[in-house]
Amino acid sequence: MYKDLMIPMTGTGADEDALALAIALAKSHGAHLTVLEMVDLPMPLTHPWGLMPDATMYEAHAILRERGAKNLARLQARLAVESVSSEARLIEALYSEASRSAARHAYDADLTIVAGAVGDNADSVIPHAYFVDLLLESGRPVLVVPPRSAPAPMRRFAIAWQPTRQTSRAVHDALPLLEQAERVDVLTIDEDGSPDPQQSGERIVRHLIRHGIDAHRIVRPCLDQSVATSILRYAHEAGSQALIAGGYGHSRLREWVLGGTTRELLIGADLPVFFGH
Repeated sequence: MYKDLMIPMTGTGADEDALALAIALAKSHGAHLTVLEMVDLPMPLTHPWGLMPDATMYEAHAILRERGAKNLARLQARLAVESVSSEARLIEALYSEASRSAARHAYDADLTIVAGAVGDNADSVIPHAYFVDLLLESGRPVLVVPPRSAPAPMRRFAIAWQPTRQTSRAVHDALPLLEQAERVDVLTIDEDGSPDPQQSGERIVRHLIRHGIDAHRIVRPCLDQSVATSILRYAHEAGSQALIAGGYGHSRLREWVLGGTTRELLIGADLPVFFGH
């Protein structure tokens, strides 16, 4: 069972969906939920005629802090009516991005939930930045909740299986969810007929069954689609309520740094995706 859950508010459209799922998970696991109201404060700029910071920056900071305080009060009121152990914190990010500050607050969480965004456009920049920093810098698994995705409980899972460290980490970090599942499909998309994913997939199914999980081995051809498209198509056909996948990323950059399938799942999934790294 998870005992500590964390969710940062990204200020984007899927925050409410992600918070609803986080509250439902906290209730079902008897977990403590920490909600972060993030205030991204611009760095003070020096005046062009001197070394003193521009006064307008202080005014901007005051406005952002006031807005953050109001949002925090709304969050506290929302949490007060829920039968769940919880707290809401105001986090001011001044000398680093808000997403990186959120990652540092996730160190003591069993699982971080974060709002997602469908597509790769201007509206997705902020939620994707949160996901990248949480995945690559917190050391904790991340559950991405796209807008208007189905609420909890999540009872049917599909695991996008590959014999890699990242996928193994995702599966084992997700065990508290899988142990409550009605069905878990261990899905391999066969790209080249290699026996290694097949054999490791059979072993992970037996491993999950020993945990008391109703796990099933599924193999699907890739055909002319990408691996991510094939995974999402199967998830919809099977009625999966969430995906579990390895999250692949590289060095810390502000550009896209994620592997192909990770990125495609992030921007294309309309159901929650649990990533481990």
